[in-house]
Amino acid sequence: MNYGFPYMGNKSKIAPELISLLPGGERFIDLFGGGAAMSHVALLSGKYKTVVYSDYNPLPCKLLKQAIRGEFSYKRFKPKFISREDFQRLKGKSGYIRYIWSFGNQGEEYLFGRDKEPLKRAAHNFIVFGKGSELLENLLPEYKTINCTDIKQRRLKFKMLVLSKMQKSDAEHLQQLQQLERLQQLERLQQLERLEILNRSYTDYEYQQGDVIYCDPPYEGVKQYDSKFDSKAFYDWVASSPYQVWFSSYDNITDTRFTRVWEKEIKSTLSSTNNACQKLECLYTNRKDSGFAQLSLF
Repeated sequence: MNYGFPYMGNKSKIAPELISLLPGGERFIDLFGGGAAMSHVALLSGKYKTVVYSDYNPLPCKLLKQAIRGEFSYKRFKPKFISREDFQRLKGKSGYIRYIWSFGNQGEEYLFGRDKEPLKRAAHNFIVFGKGSELLENLLPEYKTINCTDIKQRRLKFKMLVLSKMQKSDAEHLQQLQQLERLQQLERLQQLERLEILNRSYTDYEYQQGDVIYCDPPYEGVKQYDSKFDSKAFYDWVASSPYQVWFSSYDNITDTRFTRVWEKEIKSTLSSTNNACQKLECLYTNRKDSGFAQLSLF
């Protein structure tokens, strides 16, 4: 299952494992909420009376609120195709466009290459609106046999038809409609209506008794993240906090004041040249008495 919404560095694959390791409490505080995977799993876990999602960036906060309100349900939302020009013009204003329609969910580059955009547009407009096109007619005339009106069913039937009728090289491009798969992930977030959402910086956080504080900040040394993030200032904040703070990063952090309590090799999605790059994902805390034995899982 995918948790949260598509977002660079989303913890969806390891969020259940991390939440199982963290202690229970009154409130789970997700201070760098990002794609909300940790908040999502924390709510489902039942370990916390309240789950607070917080992020300094207003775009993911607004996107999450929209998703919870059901604004991306296929029953009421028929997504138009977002062109390269639309993306560049609106990515700074809309979290939906910035994260759903960007390559790798990084929010900077458009989802499709120029040569594939017309084909993706044709497939999108057929699946969402039932519109035919000369381009689809020439490549896959059998698409006209798909007569269901439900968008999800139409997408699945279209995908099956593509895979059965087209050459592998062409089929790989036409059956992958990432924007619609990502939109389906947004639709599932309606179940998070109990989530408290704040648009704040981690430095604005005020501790309450019973809080379990987790941070997933921009990783030190990863250039795809916001280069303006001050890792040293964050480490100083964690180290000086009188309460326990848990945070994720890779194994190459330069600050030695923290205890590594968990680690696991994962496939990094943050590399622009090698998505299969193996990284050692780690969980750190500012307390020596972390409450459980250090774990190493590979």
